[in-house]
Amino acid sequence: MATTTETRKRRRRRRGEKDRFEAMIGPAEEQSALDQYLRDVSRHELITPEEEIELGRRARMGDEEAVQKLVRANLRFVISVAKKYQNRGVSLIDLIQEGNVGLVTAARKFDPDQGVKFISYAVWWIRQAILSALANQGRAVRVPLNRASDLARIFREGERLKQELRREPTTEEVAAAAKLSPEVVESLQQLNAAEIRLDAPIGDSDDSQLVERFIVEEATEPEADVEERLLAEQIERALDTLSPRDARVLRLYFGLEGGREHTLEEIGNMLGVTRERVRQLRDRALRRLREGELGSALESFAA
Repeated sequence: MATTTETRKRRRRRRGEKDRFEAMIGPAEEQSALDQYLRDVSRHELITPEEEIELGRRARMGDEEAVQKLVRANLRFVISVAKKYQNRGVSLIDLIQEGNVGLVTAARKFDPDQGVKFISYAVWWIRQAILSALANQGRAVRVPLNRASDLARIFREGERLKQELRREPTTEEVAAAAKLSPEVVESLQQLNAAEIRLDAPIGDSDDSQLVERFIVEEATEPEADVEERLLAEQIERALDTLSPRDARVLRLYFGLEGGREHTLEEIGNMLGVTRERVRQLRDRALRRLREGELGSALESFAA
């Protein structure tokens, strides 16, 4: 039978383990809020590729209802990205909130006719919003977690009032129209304006810059595995549109096969052709990728 001293030691050990666990997940009330949010997010329905295209087009035309639907359908992905930035001085709840604001920005700027999936485009905005919060954690505006739809409503009502009043509406007027308190409206507006980088990723037609999309470097940031997986999928889809020989030339040239970049001469020796012929195959393959549907998809990974 265990002695009283041993029992006390076990209890102290269990209390110590419990304290360490709570330190990892944060205060009880914060964990409770996170649990509730996760339950709320799980209730949102996913959308089909066809619905994503339709919502993206409507959102790009200023339809705030479409923005909200696009955002709600992708809240789960924000959580997966935010989790990779835990234990850096900002709580998981706040990281998710920052990522949600980036998601809203992406929903407004997304062009579904460019041939790229929404989440492949949005991951950049989500990441930038989270990184901005980490870099400015002393200044970050803290608002309740489930405010993404409120932010969309603020923008919608603000634009409506601006047209109706023919001037910039006051915070109080927007708050009344959105059925929110002026304090919440002001906090959300500050968060959206101050904490997000607005230099969206853009593409170009220069071969040397297009090539950079094909180099999968060693992960140096916590979210890199998410983006690397999405990029790898786009690369494989793009290479599958080429002939087997052209695809192999690019894989060898850019180090996608075997992990080492090969010279034109080395590739020529492998294929039994001249160095000049390899250069022609490489240039032709790059031109076909750039002009094809998936070329614009790869450009969404520029940063």
